[in-house]
Amino acid sequence: MSSVTIHVASELDITELIPLMRAYCDDSDEPHVAKPSTEQLTILCHDVLNDTKHNGIYLLARNENNQAVGFAALFWSWTFIPQPGRQAILSDLYVNPNARGLGIAGALIEACKEQARQYHNIHSIIWQTASDNYSAQKVYERLGVLPKKCVDYELVLLK
Repeated sequence: MSSVTIHVASELDITELIPLMRAYCDDSDEPHVAKPSTEQLTILCHDVLNDTKHNGIYLLARNENNQAVGFAALFWSWTFIPQPGRQAILSDLYVNPNARGLGIAGALIEACKEQARQYHNIHSIIWQTASDNYSAQKVYERLGVLPKKCVDYELVLLK
C-alpha cells in the first residue's frame, strides 16, 4: 500500500470532504442514491461535526502528497441484537477511482474500528453494499468481514 494517513475530519477539512462526497453520489448508478447539492452536503457535514460524540464522525484519507483521496462516514446508534449496546453504522465509504487498489478502503475500515472502540465502546459496525458491488465485497471479505442474510427496507419520509 502506498503511504496513506487517515484522520478524523474537522470543520477545517470540509472543503476537501465535499468533493469526495460529491463524487461518491455522482458516481453511483444506484437509483436510490440522492444527488444532493453542495449546500446540502455542507450542511450535513456541519451538522455531524457539530456533535461528533452523539452523531458520528468522518474519516479522511490522504495520500503521500497530502491530497484527500477517500472518506468514511461512521454514525453512532444503539441495538438490542445480537446484544444490547452501542453500534456504529458505516454509512458511506468512498475512495477516488485513481487511488483504488492501494488498500485505502481497508485502511479506512480499520480506522473506523479503532475510532469505534476508542471513543464509544461500540460492539459492532454494520454496513451494506450493493449486491453487485463485487470489488467492495472482495475488500470486506479480505478483512474477514462476511455478509449477513438480511433484507433492507427504507421508508422515505422526505422527497
